[in-house]
Amino acid sequence: MIWLAIFISGLAVFLTRFSFIGILNRRDISPAMKSLLGYVSTAVLTAIVATETFISNHEIDMTNPKIPALVIAGIAAVLSRSVVITIAVGLVSLYLLKAIFP
Repeated sequence: MIWLAIFISGLAVFLTRFSFIGILNRRDISPAMKSLLGYVSTAVLTAIVATETFISNHEIDMTNPKIPALVIAGIAAVLSRSVVITIAVGLVSLYLLKAIFP
């Protein structure tokens, strides 16, 4: 049953994405629209990270150790400009914070 749900979900995602490619392939996209579409992935990723960081058990949880780890990772991202270093610093800081404040 779960495999059927995975297959149907994958098919639905594929069809919706392919339909936009098929429709937009025949039309020219304005430069303004192209520049706006560049921000879509950033907005979606921000929404996912913010939800995962600030919401716990369907409530806003400001005592979550993910919040200071997110700030530390953000500082590492600004200073290093490296995705790998940002992820490593974020993971290490999160595990240390969870070990220090269980």
